Amino acid sequence: MVDVIRRQRRLWRKELTDLLAARYAKYNAEIPRNHLIQEVYDDVMLDGHLTGITENRTLRTTNKTYVFQIDGITDDKLTEYIKDKEWFEFTKDEAHKSTYVGENVLWISEFKKGEILKVEIIPRGLLVPERSTLLYDINGTKGIDYSEIKDILLPARFYSVVGLLEKAAVYTILKRHSWSSWDEFEELFGIPIRIAKIASQSETVKNEVAAWLEEMGSAPYGVFPLGTEVEIKENSKTDSFNVFFKKIEALDKELSKLVLHQTMTTENGASKAQGTVHENTMEQVVLSDEKKMLSFLNNKLVPAMRLLGYKIPDNAKIAVEKTKDPNSQITIDGVLMSNGYVLKQDYIEQTYGVEIESMPGSEQKKADNPKKP
Repeated sequence: MVDVIRRQRRLWRKELTDLLAARYAKYNAEIPRNHLIQEVYDDVMLDGHLTGITENRTLRTTNKTYVFQIDGITDDKLTEYIKDKEWFEFTKDEAHKSTYVGENVLWISEFKKGEILKVEIIPRGLLVPERSTLLYDINGTKGIDYSEIKDILLPARFYSVVGLLEKAAVYTILKRHSWSSWDEFEELFGIPIRIAKIASQSETVKNEVAAWLEEMGSAPYGVFPLGTEVEIKENSKTDSFNVFFKKIEALDKELSKLVLHQTMTTENGASKAQGTVHENTMEQVVLSDEKKMLSFLNNKLVPAMRLLGYKIPDNAKIAVEKTKDPNSQITIDGVLMSNGYVLKQDYIEQTYGVEIESMPGSEQKKADNPKKP
């Protein structure tokens, strides 16, 4: 037990030391170093719960339909530039993930005039976001100012130069060691301890009895030499659930609050009213992310596309397509029609997903206005 405790304390101190060293290199160095904190982040993201909630937040923003609009009207021809394009989906995803890791710089690595073919992510360890510098080497002091390159480098920063994972790191370290301690507890106390007392002092006999105890497994019987006494020590510890699981549960909730600003969209809630409040909170977070995404796309990506040969008018911009709910829209349309407004056939077909062969009154209109020979 003493060896186990010492080993865990060494691991705990090492991980905390790594985190503190990374923060020191980021904040206190003459030239801020980013590679150490990014290595910590790679380790932090091994946590399953943290992976789930960060992807949940990202997907709520990136899974929307983005289109080009001119004066608020969707332009299908311009939208084809980004519709179903792998590079565009990758750009949105990595841009939003800057919320967690600090700053992401996207590199348009392959293109031809009027067409982007491939986008990659610049290794974050080479970045000095505080100075907009891309280092030639992680230990070097010189680099290029990526803020001056407007066509193929797209810096995205949705939160801060450090990111949310700096705050999440301590929680994940605590959680990982709680899991480790629980596993050690299971090994030490989860299974009844079998003790064999033998009269012989022979090492050969001792080893044989030890092997028999090990090989018994779940068997309800064993055959031992005469004079061997087998004793079963049952575990009397009953608080492992509260000690370990409750701590892990609390840490998961803290991570949910940090990333999603609430907990009930990922965990069971106490009531529908509370669930509604938490969902509304989540909607505000997503709305904020959506605004940041549109700002990045229109202020960084669209100007870069123009520089790379895309024919995009100055008054065109990327927007989120607002989908209509047919159940609520039919009520609105009913009120409009009852007040004498006439809806176009194209609008009805697009809104309700139906094909209309003819509109009411169309035959009468043809009769009133016959074509001239």
